[in-house]
Amino acid sequence: MHYVKGLVYSFFLVFFVDYLVPGVDVVNQTKLPHIGGDLMFALGLGFLNSLIVPILRIGDGYLTGMRIAIVALVLNFAAYAILKLLPIGVFVTSVEGYFLAACLVSLGASIIGYVQMKHLHKKGTSGNVPPSDS
Repeated sequence: MHYVKGLVYSFFLVFFVDYLVPGVDVVNQTKLPHIGGDLMFALGLGFLNSLIVPILRIGDGYLTGMRIAIVALVLNFAAYAILKLLPIGVFVTSVEGYFLAACLVSLGASIIGYVQMKHLHKKGTSGNVPPSDS
């Protein structure tokens, strides 16, 4: 259930950042039942952001907040760079918009991933999760 919450939070994070950050334009705004590119991008990137902790956990099992943040930063900067190549209805129109959107989504994804990591540590499902610094 915690993974589903992370997916929903990641989706809303990307969706609202795309609409609120100056320098990111949503051309095909969503009018339900029509599903536009903005929803597809938010769902796809939200899904990828929600997979950071499970993939790191499967990879070598060692989770830290710094590793989650680095993976989130690389993933989100790459995703917003791909928007320049794929015309899906979300356009990055300025360098400032690119950096601000990628940084905000990375920060949010890092926080969501950190909370997932702490939940796994508290639950005791991974023996390789390092103890907290407190």
